[in-house]
Amino acid sequence: TRAFDSMLVLCQMLVSALTCEAGSQHRLDALPDLGRRLIESYGWLAANLGEESLIQRFFFLGNGPRYGLACEAMLKMKEMSLSYSEAYHTLEFRHGPKSMVNEETLVIGLLSDEARTQESAVLAEMKQLGGRTLVLTDGGGAVQLGGADHQVRLESGLPESDRLVLYLPILQLLAYYRGMANGQDPDRPRNLTSVVAL
Repeated sequence: TRAFDSMLVLCQMLVSALTCEAGSQHRLDALPDLGRRLIESYGWLAANLGEESLIQRFFFLGNGPRYGLACEAMLKMKEMSLSYSEAYHTLEFRHGPKSMVNEETLVIGLLSDEARTQESAVLAEMKQLGGRTLVLTDGGGAVQLGGADHQVRLESGLPESDRLVLYLPILQLLAYYRGMANGQDPDRPRNLTSVVAL
């Protein structure tokens, strides 16, 4: 968890240094405070959803770089809680994978700025199929979120490329609380070590 987040921010800092984009370092310096604010504002939501015993399946949806974040969140859910979880490109989910959606499903959408309307429509459709929905968005501008059951508004004011890491803390906490609810030790995932020897 720490390694992925750190590598992501490191890559962002390297790009910032190499491109000499004005103000980019200042924007990245804001990430720790923004992350703390998110945890303070939405940690309770991660706990409630993670401890909800009715939820048995987790689907993480994202497009572009948010698909990579969805994969990371799916992996953390599997490792920490041994729960069924999958990651998909948001629009791809409308095909075969949506057949798995029912009242035991939490569908998590990591919304982009560009395709927010289309991504929200996918989540609204999953809600109509009986699934519960959690939306993570920066919240800039008016958008119809399809009556999402739960919303996490990053409200960072940062460009999309600078705020990617902010999608992760609530999702990592969700996996942590699910692991605790399942009687797992999230700090010592079953059959895993902190280093993989070749």
